[in-house]
Parts: sequence; structure tokens; C-alpha cells
Amino acid sequence: MANTIDASVGGQVLKQLVQPGDRIDAETEVAMIESMKMHIPVLAEQAGTVGKWLVAEGSAVKEGQALLELVR
Repeated sequence: MANTIDASVGGQVLKQLVQPGDRIDAETEVAMIESMKMHIPVLAEQAGTVGKWLVAEGSAVKEGQALLELVR
């Protein structure tokens, strides 16, 4: 079963903080988004294993856009 972790705000992906294959827990910080000159952390809502990133660092994303795939 694959799920995604989505952007909580629109902006630019500054940093990917986890890599494919990493095991993460709920509330793990997985990325940092810059929005309106503020750095907004993206937190995992559930535990799992990172499958693949769906966006690259530096990419512009919209609120609710899937950032990475999370495999249980």
C-alpha cells in the first residue's frame, strides 16, 4: 500500500530531508518548503518507508501536491 506525503503550503522545496529506503515515524520532518520567505517544515503523518520523491529540490509546489511516496 503506497501513500503520499503532501505539501502543506505552496512554495519552493528547499531541502529533501529523507531518502528512498529510509524508515520514518509519524511526525518525522521530511522536507523544508520556503513560502513567502518563511521556512515551513513538512512532517510525515504516519510511519512507513520512503518510496520515491515525486518532486526535486528547488521545484515549485502547490498546496496539497504530493511530494513523496510512502510505502507501509
